[in-house]
Amino acid sequence: MTQLNNKSIQAILQEELDRDGDFLKEVVRRIMQQLMEEERDQQVGVLSHQRDNNKRKANRNGYKPRSFNTRVGKLLLAKPQIREFSFQTQLFANYQRSEKAQLSTICQMVTDGVSTNRVKKIVGKLSPDLIYSKSTVSRITQELEPQIKCWQEEKLKDYYTYLFTDAVYFYVRENYQVVSSPLLITLGVDKNGHRKILGVDLALEESYQSYKKHFEKLKERGLKQVDLTISDDHKGLIKAQQEAFPHTPHQRCIGHFVRNVLSYVPYKEKRKLADYLKQIFNSPSSKMAQDIAQLIAQEYQTSYPKVSRMLEEELEFTLTYLDYPQHHWRKIRTTNLIEGVLNKDLKQRSKVIGIFPNSQSCLRYVCLRLMEIDEEWQTGRRYMKIIKEDQDSQEDDPLLCEIKQIKEGVKTKEELVAI
Repeated sequence: MTQLNNKSIQAILQEELDRDGDFLKEVVRRIMQQLMEEERDQQVGVLSHQRDNNKRKANRNGYKPRSFNTRVGKLLLAKPQIREFSFQTQLFANYQRSEKAQLSTICQMVTDGVSTNRVKKIVGKLSPDLIYSKSTVSRITQELEPQIKCWQEEKLKDYYTYLFTDAVYFYVRENYQVVSSPLLITLGVDKNGHRKILGVDLALEESYQSYKKHFEKLKERGLKQVDLTISDDHKGLIKAQQEAFPHTPHQRCIGHFVRNVLSYVPYKEKRKLADYLKQIFNSPSSKMAQDIAQLIAQEYQTSYPKVSRMLEEELEFTLTYLDYPQHHWRKIRTTNLIEGVLNKDLKQRSKVIGIFPNSQSCLRYVCLRLMEIDEEWQTGRRYMKIIKEDQDSQEDDPLLCEIKQIKEGVKTKEELVAI
């Protein structure tokens, strides 16, 4: 797309700073207008007032008024015209999908008859003069739905190394009531270390049945095998995962586990216990982690027996990650990939909406944002190195092999002295 140079932008900014009025709105309007002018110059072949028939491809033919709704308000633009053919601009086509989704959701809140003071405040945050008709809402929605459907139904690879699943909750209006609806999200990390958003479903509740249906959709789209599943301790989720991917090991999120353990002690004890738990998950082996956990369980046996019980009965489900490459540990022992990245992003962006008018608008909004994130992941740097690039060279180095054996306890102190 045509780009403005820095001098043009600086000139526009300086002129508007010297005037009264809505500075941001007028700057955006002038920049968009200038972009269209330069696009027409390229299509005509010569600059305005330039006479060069050898380069000229067509002739200018005035302007037509065009209004354009944005977050800074409704902009009144003059769309350039060309006599010999239709003027083409990327300006309107490049309007971001997530922006359309957010605007269409807010429009639907108004047109569906759920207008409240809250909705008015939301629209006011975007701009006081944003006005959308039902036909505009319908047109925007029709443009978005095919993209969402195509993304939700695209074929998946048959194999992913790691599979992360979690749920994030949104407030949705259903049958004249506001309910908290779970959005089920599954991500995969492929054999090259790239992340991929595999599936998104808005459910009535977070249950075995909803997760079973969620995983069935993934398998219908081509997913067959994963090396490890990572999630919290939701019983319905784990059961559905085990049915969908039998014999696949499961890693319980240590973040959820630690929070559950800390909930059994008073505030003044939380920091000390958190430091103890950190030592467990900093252990280089499952045996060492369990030995440390046993010491902690004994310490809390009398004062906080529920802490001891969790460490004795449930810790083993959080140590599965230790059976996988060490350089993966920090990324596969929690669901932070979903919670820290997607949930945080979606929650922050949905605050401006608050309550979605219905489940369709919620799913539309979420999917379009996730589609943008997914594209960034596919074209950006990989999330993890599945195989360390220097692994082969290390395995061939005899001294490094000796040191590794010592650290793992294979070599005795006497053998260490002999070396």
